Amino acid sequence: MSSLVFIGDLKPYKEQINGARKKQYQRLLEQSDRYASFQLPAQHPKESTTYMGIAIMNLALAYRLSEEEKYLSEAKRFMEAVLSYEKWGNAHLVNVDLSASWILFGLSLGYDWLKPYLNEEEKERISAKIKHHGDIMYQYKLDTYGHGWSTNYYQNHNWINMTGLAAAGYALSEDEERADRYRSEAKKNFSRVFSLLADDGSNYEGVPYWRYGGMWLFVYAHLLKVQEGIDYFQTSGYLKNTFYYRLYQSCGDLEQQMNFGDSHDRHSGHVPCVYYKTAAEYQDGFAQTFGNLVLDEFLEAEARESKIKPGILPEAAFEFLWYDPEVLEKQLSHLPKVRFFEDLGLLYMREDWSRSSKVLTIKCGCPGGRKQWVNGWDLYRKEGVECLSLSHHHPDNLSYIFARGSEYLTCEDGYNRNIMPDNHNVILVDGQYTDAADENDIYVSSAQKRLEKDPLYPIEETYKGEVVHLELGGSMVIYKGDTSGIYPEELAMKEVSRLLFTDQLSFFLFVDVCVSEKEHIYRIISNTDMPARKQSGHQYKYPMETGDMTYTVFSDHEICSDQYTQEVVSVMTTQEPDKVCKVSINTLAFQSASPVKKQMFVECFTFDEVHTEISYEGNELFIRCREKEYRLTFGDEMSEITIEAPGENGERKIYRIPSC
Repeated sequence: MSSLVFIGDLKPYKEQINGARKKQYQRLLEQSDRYASFQLPAQHPKESTTYMGIAIMNLALAYRLSEEEKYLSEAKRFMEAVLSYEKWGNAHLVNVDLSASWILFGLSLGYDWLKPYLNEEEKERISAKIKHHGDIMYQYKLDTYGHGWSTNYYQNHNWINMTGLAAAGYALSEDEERADRYRSEAKKNFSRVFSLLADDGSNYEGVPYWRYGGMWLFVYAHLLKVQEGIDYFQTSGYLKNTFYYRLYQSCGDLEQQMNFGDSHDRHSGHVPCVYYKTAAEYQDGFAQTFGNLVLDEFLEAEARESKIKPGILPEAAFEFLWYDPEVLEKQLSHLPKVRFFEDLGLLYMREDWSRSSKVLTIKCGCPGGRKQWVNGWDLYRKEGVECLSLSHHHPDNLSYIFARGSEYLTCEDGYNRNIMPDNHNVILVDGQYTDAADENDIYVSSAQKRLEKDPLYPIEETYKGEVVHLELGGSMVIYKGDTSGIYPEELAMKEVSRLLFTDQLSFFLFVDVCVSEKEHIYRIISNTDMPARKQSGHQYKYPMETGDMTYTVFSDHEICSDQYTQEVVSVMTTQEPDKVCKVSINTLAFQSASPVKKQMFVECFTFDEVHTEISYEGNELFIRCREKEYRLTFGDEMSEITIEAPGENGERKIYRIPSC
């Protein structure tokens, strides 16, 4: 049996369709059967056509495995549809972006896999179309080098478009010169991509874009490994570790995700084929467990609720090919409950690995992550290459997300094209957070404003946040981030920090410190799914099905509060301008009653089913919870904090957190 692009020898796979891969095979056939009901428009629709490319892949593989003529017929029907369209894509970057590249990828694999079953006229028409669109994509990449997706090495458009071009190169065996151009350009592109990605596997865009675009890093790495034996799975820290970024951004129920960044919804997060590929490449039983869990329990909900298309169902072919039946499952409960991703300054913790667990995550770091921020500016200065495009990374330093089971307390702003300062759970200074506001790419726009004033401004050293203290030993977690460099320079901020302290999420609290050379109104934001109910003083109740929570705020200066609602409405893709993403936010804000240079806020979150006593006296905060006592002492400079907490064998343990 001849070698197939992306597969190699099909025989071992075919031998397992009634055995070790039966489950994955049945899912492939079920997905392929769905295509019979698809009405394919005679003219290119005014919407994304990415689903057509992956449909061809699924149908072609279903036919090669089953030898059932209906799948060959359906594959040809989809092929005929894309062949009939003069252009691929709608409204924006027609022929040179996602719809075109998804189709180019699927058509190229379909052409290679079905070649023995195509007549000469069909083969000629398909190969001509692949060459036509491959040439357009290739030339656009060359012509736009230095800006746009051609050098957005950290974005899904680059990864998907170049993988489509690479697949075309491997499929066009009859045109070696053209094929070599495509393959070489893709290899050169991804050589830089994999060298620039965060080694800890974290993704600045958030989980939804990790699952949509990040999958294609695995697709290309697999393609290159099969075709040329070049193995990024063994050399890329990102590929090795990124499964754990995804796992440690799961909601308590493991089904939904903690939705930092541009998030179409909370269900757009799972890509079991990547879990299976991780399991296969690294013999990782935890990834195998997660992949099986998604397909056994979460598949229907993800397909129904996710707003990211084509979505989870069409990835069946990848699941079949990447599943390794010899990898044994490992229980997630054997994993640590806390994980820190240094590149993003991202911390995640769980109460336990049950599906009803409390979960908290917080972040503070460089725009796009430390590695991207440093290397991106280095490439710009040395080569004039614009690779920083952070529109999917929201300005959320010191923002946090909390959920319990399937229920969220805090609310992110979802998919947002016009980001406002109070859209996240952050600290505002005179109502400001970043230099730019009410824009899409807030971080890059803010950086450009500073560079316009001073072209020599040390942007990568100065315009960033960072984690300045971290304690993960024992049951307690202490995390302190400072993001003073993000605020407009005219505010003269010396410190804007947030300290997180918790003991196994029995409670959690934040100590927010603002220090400036000038007087300001400081404001802390709490955005939640449900509106808060005022109790007394500065204490509010959050009614939750999983158990009510109480939110209490203290400060060393007089404060006042207000509540309001926000609605974020944004178009998700320019190809479908009539489809929007809507998120409603209930905002509770506390702020200085009058301008001051320095101020501290203490935000305490407690659970009504766990009796917790909290008192704030002078420069000390006392907490009694589950028969444990804690004391936080605030120094003269406020940001110097000492935490006294229970240690082992009854002794007291002292943690000293210095000022920034």
